[in-house]
This record gives sequence, structure tokens and C-alpha cells, in this order.
Amino acid sequence: MATSDEKLADLHRPSEILDTLKRLDFGVAIAVPDSWLGEILVQIEAEPKIKLIRATHEEEALAIACGSRLGGVRTAMFVQNAGLLSMGAGMVSLAQRYQFPLLMLVSYRGTVDDPVFYHVPKGRVTEPVLKGIGLSYAIADRHRPLGPQVERAATYAEEASCPFALLLSQEDVQW
Repeated sequence: MATSDEKLADLHRPSEILDTLKRLDFGVAIAVPDSWLGEILVQIEAEPKIKLIRATHEEEALAIACGSRLGGVRTAMFVQNAGLLSMGAGMVSLAQRYQFPLLMLVSYRGTVDDPVFYHVPKGRVTEPVLKGIGLSYAIADRHRPLGPQVERAATYAEEASCPFALLLSQEDVQW
């Protein structure tokens, strides 16, 4: 009989994200590419139920996501934490002010699991900045299936009428 750790190891975490977005009827994914996000974006682009829009920078991605949501489409954003940090003004003056329920799936670079020297400063300030701007967030728990965590994040965004960031590790998003 398989242990719970073995069952968890059998789950492909990026597939859980995609399957959850499809099941919850997300119609649009806005993305600013990141090396960790590359292949999951290719998979989303091949998915007929979800329209992938690639943005050139994070403020543009946020504006597109808010517009898409204003049009009634359930919207997810895929960005790196550095990009999330750079969209602070737009987050406060647009997404939070007008209460857009956006699901942000964020590659969390610069943590102990990603000690690439130029990402470390971003990792160090991510959570304090999110707290400072009042953005609701959670860090994905690698010891639990990812699909339900994505669903809870999406539900929180909907019910609280606000953007919500789920911070993801490399194993969560790299196909």
C-alpha cells in the first residue's frame, strides 16, 4: 500500500494547476514569462478552454487581467515575484481599489530552494512588501496536493473580491 508521501510524489504539480484552472472555468491566463514558467505557459496555450495572453511587463499584465475580469472572464496571472513587486502601484490603485478578484500564481524566486545570487534579494523582500501593500497571499505547501491550494486561493479572491497571490516553488510550476 502506498504511503501518503508516495501518493504525493505521484502528483505532477504543474498539471494540478492546469487541471484546477480548467475545472474552475478560468477563461484567460495573463503571463509574463519566467524560466520556471516557460513550459506551463506552453501547456496553457495548447489548452482550448483557456486563452493565454503574454504581456511584455507586469504592469501591462495587471491592466490586461483587470480588463479581462471587468469583461466577466475568470482570470489568472502567471508572474515571477520580482514582477509582482514591480506592479505595486497598479496593484494598490487599480486591482485592490476596484476589488478585482484575480488569482496570481507567482514563481517565488530567491528562497532557500532557489539560491541563485541575483534572485536572493527579491526573495528576501517579497513577503514584507506584500504585507506592506496589503495584498493577500499564501505560500504553497509542498507537502500537500497543489490543486486544492490553487482552488482555495481562487475561492478567496472571488469571495473577498480582491487579488490573491499564491507563491509557488520551482517544483510547483516547472513542467
